[in-house]
Amino acid sequence: MQRVLEPEYMDTPEEADGYQDMDHSAANDAVVNDFLTLGGGSCASVIDLGTGPGDIPILLAQRSTIPSLVGIDAAEHMLRLARPKVDALGLSERITFQLADVKQLPFADNAFDGVFSNTILHHIPEPVFFLREAGRVLEPNGKLLIRDLYRPADEATVQQLVDLHAATANDYQRKLFYDSLCASLTLEEIRDCAADAGLGRARIEMTSDRHYTIEIGH
Repeated sequence: MQRVLEPEYMDTPEEADGYQDMDHSAANDAVVNDFLTLGGGSCASVIDLGTGPGDIPILLAQRSTIPSLVGIDAAEHMLRLARPKVDALGLSERITFQLADVKQLPFADNAFDGVFSNTILHHIPEPVFFLREAGRVLEPNGKLLIRDLYRPADEATVQQLVDLHAATANDYQRKLFYDSLCASLTLEEIRDCAADAGLGRARIEMTSDRHYTIEIGH
């Protein structure tokens, strides 16, 4: 099946609240665990590309001693959900949020020794731009982990995944998940994009029935 793009930003109160109300705990837990297994816990400065409501930087801060975590997102309504949570948990000295476009990051080359992102890439019409920026701000010996949904071969498989993983979700949330799967890339497509972006050294493989992961590090 062909890729069907969805909106690049979820920047209305309804979209932000609808996303936050979905249960992402298992996926968030998995991506944080894998980043730490990659060695991300030893990083000094980490950026989360497309942080949404900020749950992953919070979880990473709670499970590590990383002194500086920056979450960026192009949707101000998402960041409005993220900031109060950080303040309430007393993590504002370690976690900061910034409004920014992942395709044009306002940071110098090699600015971070850790880069990670979870299920944002499928929102980007031109994934190479995202991946090129992720590689640009990563230190040469840094850790990178990007996880996203993959696009199945047919609509029937998409619906099966929605039925399996969003069985208790409401109709709006099920549609969000369905649309995200249709907007995602195949494994072959993401490997081509990574190579075009200068990330040919990255490991790219399926890591669940609906996710692939791009990794750099040991």
